[in-house]
Amino acid sequence: MLDIKVLNQLVYDAFTGKITWLEASRMYPVDEYIDAFYRTRATMQRTIDDLTDEQVAYATTTNPIWSISETVTHLIYSQNGYHNSLMDMSVLYMPHLSEAARGFGEGAQPNKPAIDLRTALREATERIKIAIQTTQPKHDPKIVAPNPLFGNVNYPTLILLMYGHESDHVRQAILMRRLSRNFTDKQVALPSATQQMKLAANEPEISQKEDKPEVSEIADVAKFN
Repeated sequence: MLDIKVLNQLVYDAFTGKITWLEASRMYPVDEYIDAFYRTRATMQRTIDDLTDEQVAYATTTNPIWSISETVTHLIYSQNGYHNSLMDMSVLYMPHLSEAARGFGEGAQPNKPAIDLRTALREATERIKIAIQTTQPKHDPKIVAPNPLFGNVNYPTLILLMYGHESDHVRQAILMRRLSRNFTDKQVALPSATQQMKLAANEPEISQKEDKPEVSEIADVAKFN
């Protein structure tokens, strides 16, 4: 299993232009990227597992990070675009998803009920697992296609990009989880962004016995929004 810090450094190098995304995706076997994506998605599922409607809707103008509702709906919508691209890189034909993101920041929806977010994320996870399990054995690594945002990409590149996008938003969701648990009453005066960051950092770690994520599970990666 590839060390998460090594993988995130690879993502950062590609995002900052030190190497291309295609070059980055050729550094390790695609199975490593798939495993990392699955682990990161599982962390997102644990992050929202026990939150209330008020907590997933929590947002503040003093902090530019999306609410958890916006983050989860954006991830699900964006996933459809990756799903379709994976189909295109495979020698198999599978139906494409009609609603798919074509740029940054699409599909984010505030104030969705927490139970709906959990259900939608679980269903989206099953869809992408089926897509990967079906296409990975049949993908052609020689197929390289131009992408207007990330340059030339192949099948492993798409998986790496999907991981990088997911891990960035999981890190944000973990922060918002901690903030929302302290400030879910919209009538209470909200602290500054700096104060919120300090509060999030000082809150006791979530017990692993509760099967909830810790900030240390997701190392810093470049912004993908």
